[in-house]
Amino acid sequence: MISKRKATRPLGATKPREKEKRLGRSQRPSRGKKGKRLGRWERPSRGKKKSDSAAPSDQAAGKKESDSAAGSDQAAFEGRERAEVIYMSQITDQIKDRVDIVELVREYVPQLKKTGASWKSCCPFHQEKTASFLVSPEKQIWHCFGCSKGGDVFGFIREIEGLEFPDALRLLAKRAGVKLEARNPEIESKRARLLEILRLSTAWYHQALLSAKTADKVRKYVADRAISDETRDIWQIGFAPDAWEAVSAYLKSRGYQDAEIAQSGLSSRNDRGGYYDRFRNRLMFPIKDVHGSVVGFTARKMNEEDVGGKYINTPESEVYHKSSVLYGLSSAKKSIRENDLAVIVEGNMDCVSSHQAGVENVVASSGTALTREQVCLLKRFTKNIALSFDPDAAGQDALSRGLEIAWQEEMLVKIIILPEKEDPDNLIKRDVDEWKDRIKKAVPFMDWVIARAEKQHDLTTAQGKREAAKIVLSWISRVPDMIEQTHYLQMLSSKINVSEEVLRSAIGKSHKSARWISGKTPPASPPEYKGGKIGDPNEYRRGNIYQKTIIRLFALMVCDKKSIKIDEDLLKSESLIKLYKMLDKLYDSSIEELDQDIQSISREIIILSEEARLELSPEVREEERLGLINRLSNDQRKAKLSILREKIRSSEQEGNEKALREYLGQFQDIQKE
Repeated sequence: MISKRKATRPLGATKPREKEKRLGRSQRPSRGKKGKRLGRWERPSRGKKKSDSAAPSDQAAGKKESDSAAGSDQAAFEGRERAEVIYMSQITDQIKDRVDIVELVREYVPQLKKTGASWKSCCPFHQEKTASFLVSPEKQIWHCFGCSKGGDVFGFIREIEGLEFPDALRLLAKRAGVKLEARNPEIESKRARLLEILRLSTAWYHQALLSAKTADKVRKYVADRAISDETRDIWQIGFAPDAWEAVSAYLKSRGYQDAEIAQSGLSSRNDRGGYYDRFRNRLMFPIKDVHGSVVGFTARKMNEEDVGGKYINTPESEVYHKSSVLYGLSSAKKSIRENDLAVIVEGNMDCVSSHQAGVENVVASSGTALTREQVCLLKRFTKNIALSFDPDAAGQDALSRGLEIAWQEEMLVKIIILPEKEDPDNLIKRDVDEWKDRIKKAVPFMDWVIARAEKQHDLTTAQGKREAAKIVLSWISRVPDMIEQTHYLQMLSSKINVSEEVLRSAIGKSHKSARWISGKTPPASPPEYKGGKIGDPNEYRRGNIYQKTIIRLFALMVCDKKSIKIDEDLLKSESLIKLYKMLDKLYDSSIEELDQDIQSISREIIILSEEARLELSPEVREEERLGLINRLSNDQRKAKLSILREKIRSSEQEGNEKALREYLGQFQDIQKE
């Protein structure tokens, strides 16, 4: 019999062939509309019908053949399983060879700076003031000495993007230019199928814009907006025909089900249980995540008489979360990093026009207030943002909500001042140089608030001063930095001729609570060290000098591949003893072969050993190794003497002369060592 143990099959694996009971006619899978025959591995095995009156000898022979066949099938299954593991290992190694870990991490942590052999910054996974996050380009690993998270390129992308391994593999394979074999549909993730549906529909909508007879009006609209053919193709702008089942029919012809299409956001379900296309007679803007995968759409109405809003977006789905996406970021991120500035506009067309004009560090918020997730996305590439929002009430409200979040994330915010009654798209079409100039002359947000209040209110009257101060102070109270807050209080004081003390008092009365109106809950600090095994990351992190000394010694041993005999009593912890016995595995950074509970400490050892190799001479390393061993021996000796002193004191108090003589002898022996 074939083993019923379920085996996890990696990417590209095929389902092992198993014997199945012959199905009745009503149970057999349909061939489909086109009569497509099932593949060899999809067809159930029919086997041979046996006679009920078969002789016992025949039955025995049949059983022997069955057992033999089962053994062959089991061997074949195990062979395929081994081949799949080898294939996966080859693929991951190939990706690691092609993806530079420093370049990858810097896309998410732009503050990463080179320090000696490693690159260092504050950790992106927990809040800290002193940088403890290190990346080793030599070993192609990363590790945080604060929270003890770490790993290779796969571990980093999974941690920072919140991805499962198959999705992380796909993302990094695309980055590395490594082609993955087609996945078995049975083990393909739901997310991957939804992304493929969206990719196919993007191409279909784009082709509809290019060639559909019903798209004449839409093509004219795109041309009138001065969008070039090249830009149209780069951004994959498309057209959803005015039909109830257009893109759905196409996707079903590619093998996708109604339920899947609905889950991607491309169709809706009616009261009768049927499905229809969500987007009809609309200009389609594909929305991509930061990696360039289409996750949804913004659709513009092409006939004002049609139902629905002027712009509608894909609903929230497994892959699309409106608060976590910025339109155009995948195309803009390189320019944002190069210019150390992200320009944020409201509309998708504003963004597209700016990129077409050569100003590529621009993203769109799609007409909504900035969210914390969006601000954190931008923070990977820069700490400077310049906002260009419409000066109407809705635009100001969106600006206000987004600004406070940006401040809480310690972003430096400026405002791009546009001419009256012009949006970025109109300004770019009229004079792209003026658009560039206004970006350069963007003013700090608080300067803009004060200038705007000064313009809107008569500051020569008491009422005008009171109204202006009310607006400005409501923003000054939210400025997180006290020095910056004082600067703007002084500026307002000079504008309305009211002392800084009075203004500060007004802030105190209006905002007795914290400066934050909707403060961010920071990541919880790791608990203080209270003892435990070395596998607990807090044990090494929280001031355990003895453990740090051992880790440093191990790092120096790995650096020079020195096998030094150490008394296991010095190591104390079972985990440290286990690590000591397997230290040779770290000579070539084979962390994966170690037990999970010591992998974190192993990464620290490898990074420290690499720094020692590049920064210290062999003689200095040897001297430090001997010094650390002596220090550990002395510490152990002092600890033993301290314990014996306590035992001697207790024996004296109890009058136990036998125990007293024994402890005194041990004490003298240790002192002579």
